[in-house]
Amino acid sequence: MAVNRLTFGMERVPRYGVMSKWKVSDALLCVIFFLINIPIYHADPFQRQFYVNDPTLSHPHATNQRVSENALLGYSLALPATVIIIVTLLIADPKHKLYLLYVSLLGLVLSWTFTSLLTDYLKNWIGRPRPDFIARCKPKKGTPLDTLVTASDTCTTKNLARLMDGFRSTPSGHSSESFAGLGYLYLWLSGQLLTENPKVSFWRSVVACAPLIGAATIAISRTEDYRHHFVDVLLGSVIGLVIAYKTYFRNFPAISSETPFKPLLDDSDVSLQASYNISEERDEEALPLREG
Repeated sequence: MAVNRLTFGMERVPRYGVMSKWKVSDALLCVIFFLINIPIYHADPFQRQFYVNDPTLSHPHATNQRVSENALLGYSLALPATVIIIVTLLIADPKHKLYLLYVSLLGLVLSWTFTSLLTDYLKNWIGRPRPDFIARCKPKKGTPLDTLVTASDTCTTKNLARLMDGFRSTPSGHSSESFAGLGYLYLWLSGQLLTENPKVSFWRSVVACAPLIGAATIAISRTEDYRHHFVDVLLGSVIGLVIAYKTYFRNFPAISSETPFKPLLDDSDVSLQASYNISEERDEEALPLREG
């Protein structure tokens, strides 16, 4: 018997329609991404060789960053979540407000956790030195200027954690996570505010684009703090935007559609039962939404 590629046999699990509608697998995936990233985040990166007189690595180390790690979490995750909650409570259809809020926040968290995991993995795998690496390293006197050296043989710093973080330049985590969260918010606001509808005012597009401006500002600040090269920021921004795009359109239709504010539903409780004769009954909770 052929396996149903859409469900891989999960349609026989009790209340599959309800679990599918509420995207339980995506919620579990967020938890898995978070847990996997814990050891990756704390792992030592690959330590590339470098020249101690490399001008691209000789910028000063900024003690105070323009956007700290805590601020990044607030801007890229807490702020989008807050906006989504407020807008949903204000304008969503009361009958479907809970589901819209759940699916919207789930997509945001999925975008952010997957981006964070992928970024941290790439940082450690690539191991490119940051622009302020020499200041972190504090090379010992007499180190040859025209010879590739290693950190273990050259650096005299006692702050090994800061030194290891100096090998995590590519891609920029601030850039990827900012666009993963704020880029997702841009798409979400565009759908909820009907920005592609020719009958609405242009101010809606301006409001929807504001998160992108914020994400770009955070990304560029990383070059001003000399934490990243420009290519790091560009790569991180692309990673965050692509993942935000993929996760958003898993749950919502095209922004140019007639109802871009309405979440897509897995209609497996209807189509699969008809195609595979799974059951004659449909859980009322799993029926498609109808929003006026």
